[in-house]
Amino acid sequence: MLSFYLCRGNETVSDMLDKINKEDTDGITYVCDEVEDHCFINDDKFIHADKIINYHNEYWAVHALKNN
Repeated sequence: MLSFYLCRGNETVSDMLDKINKEDTDGITYVCDEVEDHCFINDDKFIHADKIINYHNEYWAVHALKNN
């Protein structure tokens, strides 16, 4: 299920990503490139994201880091 995370106050995309990784109960590490993963509702990045960060009504796709 796709999860959405809303940055509040002074939180940045990076802050929220740190929070997601710190609080993940399954021990999954997530990654997000603030340039490459900026996305729009219903584009490919948005549709295939594991999680979405909303920062000032703009969106970033977050993906689980794959284990080798």
